[in-house]
Order: sequence, then structure tokens, then C-alpha cells
Amino acid sequence: MLCVIFVKFLNKINLKRYLLGSVLTTGVALAFSQNSTEVIAILVIYLATILNQFLLVEVIMELVTERASNLSRTYRVNKIKVALLFVLKLLILFGALSLGIHLMGKRVLIPLLNYVVLIFVLGLNLKDAE
Repeated sequence: MLCVIFVKFLNKINLKRYLLGSVLTTGVALAFSQNSTEVIAILVIYLATILNQFLLVEVIMELVTERASNLSRTYRVNKIKVALLFVLKLLILFGALSLGIHLMGKRVLIPLLNYVVLIFVLGLNLKDAE
């Protein structure tokens, strides 16, 4: 399932610009780390953020694009799939942030700000619906 989500994600974003922007912002966050434990925490939260964004794109495509491509009024959103993807997104996000808080304490604000910036990076690199 994640492979299918990954392929859809690659088709919906400008991958080169997205990776460049996300690596640059994560590099800035890594520059603020004080030790190797904080580096690990920032990288784990970065990977969780990328996975979270894969799932976000999948949910958006399920809710918007699939309905737009099917012009009949009988199309129904797969509510169970959408709900499970949201639960998975929350589990990934809370798990990564819990680990970050455990490893970094109050300094978890650094990867949290990186998470917010990465949302904007994703938004800027989305391709138009075809």
C-alpha cells in the first residue's frame, strides 16, 4: 500500500524541488542541534514528516481528484480508507514527536518548526491536477 502511495506522491509533486527544499530546511534544523542525539531526533522527525506528507497527498487525492475524474454522481469516497490513513498519519506524527520530546526535551521546537516549513515546501511543489 505504501508503494502505491509513494508512486502517487511522485506523480503529484515536483520531486527535485521538493527534495531540495526539504533537505535545505532540514539542514538548517540540523545546524541547531547540539549533539548526536538531537541529530537522530531531527532526522527521525524528518522521515516521519515525509511519510506523513505521502499519506496527506493520498488522502487529498482520494477526496478530491478521484471524485473529479469520475463525473457520475454515484462515486463514493472510501471512508474507511480515508479514516485509516488519517489514523496512520496521527500515529506516525505523535510517535515521532514523542520520541523527539524524549530525546530533545524543550528543544523539540526545532524539528517542529521544520515540520511546519515542510508543509509549505510541499504546497509550493504540488503539480496542478491534470
